[in-house]
Amino acid sequence: MGRLRRKDEHIVIRLKQKAGLADFSHIHFVHNCLPERDLDEVTLETTLLGRKLGSPLFINALTGGTPLSKKINAALAGVARECGLPMALGSQMAALDNPRVEDTYRVVREVYPDGLIWANLGAYATPEMARRAIEMIDAAALQIHLNVPQELAMQEGDCRFRGTLQRIREIVSVVDRPVIVKEVGFGIAREQARRLIAAGVAAIDVGGRGGTNFLAIEARRSRRPLSPEVLGWGLPTAVSLLEVLDAAAGKVEVLASGGMFSSLNIAKALALGAQAVGLAGHPLYLLMKRGRDTLIQEIRRIERELRLIMLMTGAASLEELRRVPLVITGFTGEWVKQRRLRLPPNVCGVPLPPVD
Repeated sequence: MGRLRRKDEHIVIRLKQKAGLADFSHIHFVHNCLPERDLDEVTLETTLLGRKLGSPLFINALTGGTPLSKKINAALAGVARECGLPMALGSQMAALDNPRVEDTYRVVREVYPDGLIWANLGAYATPEMARRAIEMIDAAALQIHLNVPQELAMQEGDCRFRGTLQRIREIVSVVDRPVIVKEVGFGIAREQARRLIAAGVAAIDVGGRGGTNFLAIEARRSRRPLSPEVLGWGLPTAVSLLEVLDAAAGKVEVLASGGMFSSLNIAKALALGAQAVGLAGHPLYLLMKRGRDTLIQEIRRIERELRLIMLMTGAASLEELRRVPLVITGFTGEWVKQRRLRLPPNVCGVPLPPVD
C-alpha cells in the first residue's frame, strides 16, 4: 500500500505547491512588423514519433494506481480526446505489482480508444516489465522516467542507480514501440543525452526545473527538510533544452517539459527546435481546482496564442517558426558560452562549437 499511498500524497502536495515556470526569460523573439501572412494561414500541425498531429502539445505523465488517480486519468483522457493530444500515463509499476489496480490505467484507453497513449515506467524496469506496461494500454510509445534526486529525497526511495543505461539499452532492443526517456523536473545535460542517444532511444523529454518540484514534495512527505539551495537543484527547462538539442543534432526528437504553461515559452521552445511540449502540473491543478471544461479552455487559449505569436514572427508553420531569429541574453546566454553549446542556426551570435 506504500506505493499507492505515495501516489495520492504526490497529488495532494502538488496541488498546494506554488506553480513554477520554465525560465525562458533570456530567450527573445525578434518582432516582425511585416509578416506578409494572414492569421488563417497559421497552422500548428506537426509530426511526433512518425504520427501527424494537429498540435505540438501533449499531456505528460502524472498518476495512476488509486481510485483518485483513476478519476484523474479518466478526466485527462477526455480532455486529451477533446483536444486531439497525446497523453502519457504515470508510472505503471503499481499495476505491475498489483494487477487489481490496472483499471486505473486502462481507463485512459477506454475513454480515448484511438488516442496516442504512452506507457510509463521508471529506469529500474526490465524489458519484461516494459512489454507488460505497453500491452496494458496498447501504448504507442514507452516513457522511461529518470528521477535520481526524487529517489534520494524519498524516505522509501531506491538509492541504487548502477545499470540504468544498460537497462534502457535492453528495453530499446526488445520492445516494438519508440522509447522516450524523460526527466521528472531536474533536466538532462548534453553528456547524458549523448549516452541515451547512443543507447537507441527515439526521443528525449528534457523535464527541466521549473514545474513540479519533487525534491520539495518528498521533503514534505518524509518530514526531512532540505535547504533552499538543494531544493533548487537541477537545470532550468530552457537550459536543459539547449543542452539536449546540442546532443541530439537532429538524430532524435526532443520534447520540452517542466513548467511549460506559458504560450510564449512554448513558442520559444518550439522555435529552438523542440518537436513537442508537455503539460503536466498546470493541467492537474486546473482539472482539480476548476474542472475539465476550464482545462480544455486553457489548452485552446494556449493554442490560439501560439498562432498569434507565430504570426508576429512571420511564421505560418512550426517549420517556419524554427527559422525565425532568436536572441539569447543573460544567465542562459552565459551558460551557452561557458558550456560551448552548439545552437540552432536561427539563434543570433552562435558561439564556436564545443571541443569534444
